Amino acid sequence: MSVAFALAGLGGMNAHGAGFLDTARAWGIAPDLVTATSGQIMVLAEWMQGHDLRAQLISPQRADDPVAQARTVLFGYPGVFRPAYAEALFRFAAVPDWSEGLLNVVADRLLPAQQYVPVRSDDELGHVMTVLNDSSVGVVFNSYDPRSGAGLLYGNDVARRLLPHQKAIPNTRAAAALHSLAKRDLRYATDVEQERKILPITIEAIKSALWLSLYGFKNLPGGQMDGAYHRSSIISELHGFDRIFAVRPLANGWSGKVPANWFEVQDWTYEMWFSVGYKAEVDTLKRINDLIATGHLTDPKYKTVDLIEIQPETPAGYFNYFVERGEVYDNAVKATEEKFKELRLRGPEA
Repeated sequence: MSVAFALAGLGGMNAHGAGFLDTARAWGIAPDLVTATSGQIMVLAEWMQGHDLRAQLISPQRADDPVAQARTVLFGYPGVFRPAYAEALFRFAAVPDWSEGLLNVVADRLLPAQQYVPVRSDDELGHVMTVLNDSSVGVVFNSYDPRSGAGLLYGNDVARRLLPHQKAIPNTRAAAALHSLAKRDLRYATDVEQERKILPITIEAIKSALWLSLYGFKNLPGGQMDGAYHRSSIISELHGFDRIFAVRPLANGWSGKVPANWFEVQDWTYEMWFSVGYKAEVDTLKRINDLIATGHLTDPKYKTVDLIEIQPETPAGYFNYFVERGEVYDNAVKATEEKFKELRLRGPEA
């Protein structure tokens, strides 16, 4: 049976994917290919090195700090990003471009798009690049060009062999040329999205895949940013696998008490955004399964795919998007073990 994992990253909820990965390892469940978005790229690299993800991701000091979320907002996340205070002062001192209009000039200074600056070093990202490229498991992640609305896929050599229907770009020189063309001709970038070319994994690719909207839009690596804003999960390409574990950081829609204040509305917005994108990813796959089950689709090119969905409870809570929490990890372990037992998979004691 061919198996794929689809991991969706989200700050404060990356512990969900980490809990799944550690449990899969404990149960001896090994994937042929893993797709990941945003922060799950870093989690995946740690997992591939055999590290304890709970220990790597969750800081006891931050978890026990009642004002950890506020500290993150004000002072950033050590080793990940810092506040863009210096950049804000420079922006204030710069000569304004009045052609943009008074309101835009004021907004750019008082409410700038850039709130933080990423601080991961090229050495760290280079190590992640090597881990992902050298893995015996296929790896695919994505980025997004906000100017054209087009997305890009990146993968290692194993992923290219496992996804032969994808159009592969086999070397970094071609990748650089593709980025250059995409920046000059947005129509070409759109073609890239439509043809699903798989670009090589480079340091710039990882930088772009981790570039949050809060980092601003003026210095995007290669003109690309975090692909989760475009596709929170990468699942539609996995229709050729027998079983797919779709590991979502948020539940499939909002449930419970309706939002009553601004913070709850923001939480609702994030959850619905992830829910809508996820439904689009799995819709065709579920439709094919339904057509096969009802006997309306008999073409041997199509087969039933076992889609296993593992998701946390909702709502998540707006202030939980800033710090990774142990309970998210532990709940993911519990939910994953329940799914594995339903599938009658062999446990860690086997």
